Amino acid sequence: MKNWVDVLCWLIGIIALGTGIYFFYLFATNRNLASGRPDPTAASTYLYYAIAATIVFVVCGVISFLRHVNKEEEIHITQ
Repeated sequence: MKNWVDVLCWLIGIIALGTGIYFFYLFATNRNLASGRPDPTAASTYLYYAIAATIVFVVCGVISFLRHVNKEEEIHITQ
């Protein structure tokens, strides 16, 4: 069961990363239709979505790595 939690955490993290990149792209390439110049203030919601997706990605990464701390592997030394 623990393996499914890891897979689910990685899957959500990768989806959040892709979503964050996509929304940041929408924020960065937003243009004012009247002047044709970049207008980042009109697309601030895209930036908020990108930040939220990045936070989800980081939280999933931290959860995934913290689950594997303090796990000792048995080392068998045979002679």
